[in-house]
Amino acid sequence: MSDIEQFLSAPPIDLNLDDIRAALDNEPYAQQIHNPDEEMFPSGYDLKYRSAAVLIPIWKEPENGELYVLLTQRALHMRNHPGQIAFPGGKHDPNDASIQYTALRETLEEVGLSPDCFDLLGELGEYCTISGYCIKPIVAEMTRRSELSLCEEEVKSVHWVPLRYLLTPQNYRFKKKALDTISRGYFEIDYEDIRIWGVTAGILYGLYQTLARHIR
Repeated sequence: MSDIEQFLSAPPIDLNLDDIRAALDNEPYAQQIHNPDEEMFPSGYDLKYRSAAVLIPIWKEPENGELYVLLTQRALHMRNHPGQIAFPGGKHDPNDASIQYTALRETLEEVGLSPDCFDLLGELGEYCTISGYCIKPIVAEMTRRSELSLCEEEVKSVHWVPLRYLLTPQNYRFKKKALDTISRGYFEIDYEDIRIWGVTAGILYGLYQTLARHIR
């Protein structure tokens, strides 16, 4: 059974914030997230990569303790990936003090949430893309739910998705696409009226794998 098949048949996991912090503390951050598309099309990934970061913001609903992940929908007029569902984030600026700062700065710029809204829980390994970026996912608890202020140039809307749903492999599909003689592959997840796919779904796959190793 392939790694993808094993993942798609794996059981859901349901962790609290303390469990997530413990899992991330135990993980070697240098371990790159497995991107199945790189195995299918290795020549497309022979690149000089640039650094980027995203924030995975997790909010605990006070009334029932349910955990939610904040995702954005990119503005429809953007040149790259218009309308796609994404985490807040972007490329690392040379003036950024750290890669964690990159994720927090981009989150402030995109949705108006300042760094003091977050308690960093840990990091995942990098996820490298065919567009030439190695993305560092930073996982953070949102400690207060301030009013959002969306940057209309970059963000069309935001969506709160239950973490429990995103940590259920049965909600994922792995899609293959043939482009001439080349095969490409990516994960996708449908939730209500949004479709999460590509890099964002790949990072969520990496989040599941990281947390699952902690409870095995």
